[in-house]
Amino acid sequence: MLWAVVATVALLVVGIVLFFVFYGRMASRAATTERVMAENQMLLRYRYKVLLLEENLNEVRDVVTRLTRLAGVEYQFPDMPSDSAISEAVGDASRSNDTLLLGSLTRHDMPVGLPVKGYVSQQFSANPSKYHPGVDIACAVGTPVQATASGDVAFAGFDSAYGEMVVIRHNDSLTTVYGHNDTLLVQRGQKVMQGGTIALSGNTGVSTAPHLHYEVRLNGQSIKPWERSDDKENNH
Repeated sequence: MLWAVVATVALLVVGIVLFFVFYGRMASRAATTERVMAENQMLLRYRYKVLLLEENLNEVRDVVTRLTRLAGVEYQFPDMPSDSAISEAVGDASRSNDTLLLGSLTRHDMPVGLPVKGYVSQQFSANPSKYHPGVDIACAVGTPVQATASGDVAFAGFDSAYGEMVVIRHNDSLTTVYGHNDTLLVQRGQKVMQGGTIALSGNTGVSTAPHLHYEVRLNGQSIKPWERSDDKENNH
């Protein structure tokens, strides 16, 4: 009788242990299933929102294109990367454990063109006798100034020589400078996209007439702005 009782108790204990083990696994699987279903529903909602945003963006692109043409402003929206390009970039980032950056997809982190439409009143010159570290573009006060490349605003404020100035850092070695503005529309630390309006041109600082002073700096040294544009075109 004693052995029978001991065996019964042992079987009961083993049964209880097995029950909780299998119950725990079933409960964990049920919780995982519920979480996956919730995440799936959330992704479906996000997908719907993204589709709406894409549709609205296409409408905005059309409106802005018509308005810029009527205003005589040369501006073109950056093209969206294709699904294959995004997949390839995501795969490369996953294999190299690198952070996926927008610039690595669109290559809009390299300065190209001029930030404002106007007359170039003074060219870049590396000659010590008539050194001029950038180009001056004559334009009316209040003309929109656009970033020539995507990046982060490293400085946005008043400088005794450049007046109301914006400096955008595009990578570890490349920055662009926009000086003598009337009004700044960005602040330090803000991310800007290529073609985005960052300021309104003016006549502040050491300036004799309304214009925008534009510089491209490589490792802190001013270079001819067209060189960056040429490099970009040759790389493509």
